[in-house]
Amino acid sequence: MQSSFKNILVPTDFSEQGNNAIKTAVALCKQHNAVLHLLHVVESRYIVNSPQPDVAVQSIAKEIDRDSRNRLYNIFENVIREHHIPVQIHMPTGIPFDEICKASTEMPIDLIVMGTHGASGVREFFMGTTAYSVIKNTTKPVLTIPANFDKQIFNKILFPVRPVNGIKEKYEFIKSLAKSVDVTIHFATLCLPEEEELLAIQKEEINEIEASILKSETIFSNEIYLCKNFAQKVLDVCDGINADLIVINATLDYKWTQFFVGPYTQQIINHAKVPVLSFTNAVNIAAEVEKIKIDMQQLLN
Repeated sequence: MQSSFKNILVPTDFSEQGNNAIKTAVALCKQHNAVLHLLHVVESRYIVNSPQPDVAVQSIAKEIDRDSRNRLYNIFENVIREHHIPVQIHMPTGIPFDEICKASTEMPIDLIVMGTHGASGVREFFMGTTAYSVIKNTTKPVLTIPANFDKQIFNKILFPVRPVNGIKEKYEFIKSLAKSVDVTIHFATLCLPEEEELLAIQKEEINEIEASILKSETIFSNEIYLCKNFAQKVLDVCDGINADLIVINATLDYKWTQFFVGPYTQQIINHAKVPVLSFTNAVNIAAEVEKIKIDMQQLLN
């Protein structure tokens, strides 16, 4: 996994959340001399499901297309005028998360930056957000930005890790986000109480990373957390250390008990007050979801 990025994709629906994500994406592009790819998806459901006659549907579609194109071009021109970075625009028609994933695959995208709306209750558990759908279906890192977050430089990074997961390649990537002089990276090792013996598996990796960090100006800390609800522990630690970025492996481990209060990744993204950088493996997640369905069915029988 590369430690920098040259093409950043930022989808926008022209909302406050989308505009806030653009600000962060612009700042990252300036730091890395990257190309900003602005994308707006004209949702096909507004056209396909319209009860209007064909002629009226065509008129509505043209109006939506014209309005969206004008708004996207306005953002395009403002970014170029104010920030002097290379920008490309894209406006496909379809289902938002599907078109975002398709664009990230068809273009040499290194990072996706998205705004989040958040959710709660039953809707959070069953429906999910567009950002969460993208994370589940892409192999690219996704940086989600809460609506009220207004920083573009990350000084304190929280990196929750599991004893069974490789973390060195993820660390190499997040080093690129730690651009300021005074940076702290806090590793939070998450373990179920009965898994404490697994800690030896990643001790060597942690030691190697710590040795690398000591050669730079980055401050390093590592703490073990024995808990059952990993997502809530991550959110609590984030608040406790005043982190301004959370980096997570976006997997749905069906053995984790916190699945029953909402998937790990979704719970963190929906409730984090700071940006979340998610690494994922869409193939593995699909297999894990199938396992979850089987386990749920067995519980119901």
